[in-house]
Amino acid sequence: MDIRFLRKGVLYEGIYRSSLIIFMYSFIGWLWETIYCSIKAKKFIYRGFLIGPYCPIYGFGILSVLYFLNPFQNNLFLLYILSAVMVTVLEYITSYALEKLFHASWWDYKDVPLNINGRVAIPVSLFWGIDCVLIVKVIQPKVLILEQFLANRFGLALPLLLLVLISSDLVYTLINMQSFKKVTAEMSALIEERKVELEKNLNEKRTELATNLSELKEEIGAKRKEFEKATWLDELKENVNAKKILSKLNFSQKKNGSELS
Repeated sequence: MDIRFLRKGVLYEGIYRSSLIIFMYSFIGWLWETIYCSIKAKKFIYRGFLIGPYCPIYGFGILSVLYFLNPFQNNLFLLYILSAVMVTVLEYITSYALEKLFHASWWDYKDVPLNINGRVAIPVSLFWGIDCVLIVKVIQPKVLILEQFLANRFGLALPLLLLVLISSDLVYTLINMQSFKKVTAEMSALIEERKVELEKNLNEKRTELATNLSELKEEIGAKRKEFEKATWLDELKENVNAKKILSKLNFSQKKNGSELS
């Protein structure tokens, strides 16, 4: 894992060659996530925070491992543990920053055991540790060959082009995110307004229904009383003893009685 070009003595060379390594691992990370998530979802999933085919967190994460853990490259146990810890810290900080800046989450480990706020999880961190060891011992030597070829072939032009490309992508994405936040805020306000309106209409309907129900109950009660009264009078009129009593009434008494009923 020859990264002498990252040391202070060759700062100029270190900057543009480091940018190539960051971009290559950013692309590899994007490719890995896109393939994995697409297979898992059984449809094409375009991963990444930016528009282009790269995930910078992979580039900076791997470069950090290559730089800071270079002294431990021959101690696989320490390389594994320190890589897992470093990548986990970077993943947590990145997740926290993205959520605070854009109120959105690009990954969520809440369904994974031993997770911390859904940002990182121990099983995933152990997986990252294995990946980092494989990258350091197997992939990095091949990446260095490609990086050396590109550096010799294009010199400073390619890193500058990539820097302009990613910077433009970042600015464009940030502008879009701000517009998206504005639209979502307006939609949230509209939904809340509609919710209040519906709640008001529902309360009015409830009041109207309660009033109608009360009036209906009163009407049913009155009708019931009339029905019971009419039934009672009909039965009384058909009663033999009642007929005898009523036959004793004169015209005036019958008239007054019918009015009272």
